[in-house]
Amino acid sequence: MSASRRTLDRLPAVDQTLAAKLESRGCRTAEDALYRAPLDVVELADVSMHRARQFIISVAKAVAPTPTTALDALRRSQYVPLVIEDVDKALGGGLRVGAVTEVVGAAGAGKTQLCLAACASAAAPARVGGRDGGVIYVDAERKFSGARLAEIAREKFPGAFEDEESVHALARRVHVVTPTSLTDLNKRLDALEEAIIDHKVRLVIIDSIAHLARAEFGREKVVQRQSALGAVASTLKRHAEKHALAVLAVNQVTTKIGTFARHASDGGDDVADESSGITAALGTKWAHCVNTRIALEVLEDRRALKIVKSPLAPLTSFEYRVDASGIRVSGKSDAKDVRASEANVHSTIGK
Repeated sequence: MSASRRTLDRLPAVDQTLAAKLESRGCRTAEDALYRAPLDVVELADVSMHRARQFIISVAKAVAPTPTTALDALRRSQYVPLVIEDVDKALGGGLRVGAVTEVVGAAGAGKTQLCLAACASAAAPARVGGRDGGVIYVDAERKFSGARLAEIAREKFPGAFEDEESVHALARRVHVVTPTSLTDLNKRLDALEEAIIDHKVRLVIIDSIAHLARAEFGREKVVQRQSALGAVASTLKRHAEKHALAVLAVNQVTTKIGTFARHASDGGDDVADESSGITAALGTKWAHCVNTRIALEVLEDRRALKIVKSPLAPLTSFEYRVDASGIRVSGKSDAKDVRASEANVHSTIGK
């Protein structure tokens, strides 16, 4: 929810005695208070003009956006590691705070495994290399497994989660949300600010954004779908930047048929293309909202994890496998192979 919609009793440095009086008279949120002149507050709460003015000023200060400087931006250059050493190194540290990272791949490629590894990293204690924070896990496909999260955490952080209490402490930091549609997701995200603050959330995971978009909007609703995706992306970026957290969104792939990319429910999202294969779903508008894109490709003889879009990292590819630790990389591929993959992934969605 936006700061102006926060209730007066949740605002720091605000006269709570006066706030309680106003609440009893129907003035409950910062927005309600800021719409009133000092004289209105005097009449509603029976206080002096000076106290009414100071109250409105304190409410305005509490909800006004904080000015930022280049130093603030530098301090926010933090990451939530995936705890995949070579991949984190290539990304400059992991999932970038204040930004949206997308992982795209076919069914069974390991997208949820990557999400669970990031989840464990964000929630693990700082003393073992975690981010010591909360996680909002949007489980759109009902794939979340607490047992699998615990298994990955034990593998990623040896010795840190051997007893039941430490596992329970980790699990308590992960808050699972199960929206029924893209519209429902945006409403929930809009109302997350207090939870983000209260639980010191460091990571928001959406598994998967494509599942929600395709379930709610079919062939005849492409424009509505793009509008809904834009609203979700805007809310995610606002939370990411304001609260210094990372966002990891799972996307699906769509099949390119002849010279067009098409999914059964994509309809008018077809975009001309010269080659065949797969590409990220959801179209150009969503693609431009993504800061970093990781592609998981399952080939005939191997699997490849590829960083195909990043403002900081070079085009990089790693061979990987799925095991008890989630995803484990085993070798670095030729850069030319990554460039070819990047052209393939972006050819129908724009870069």
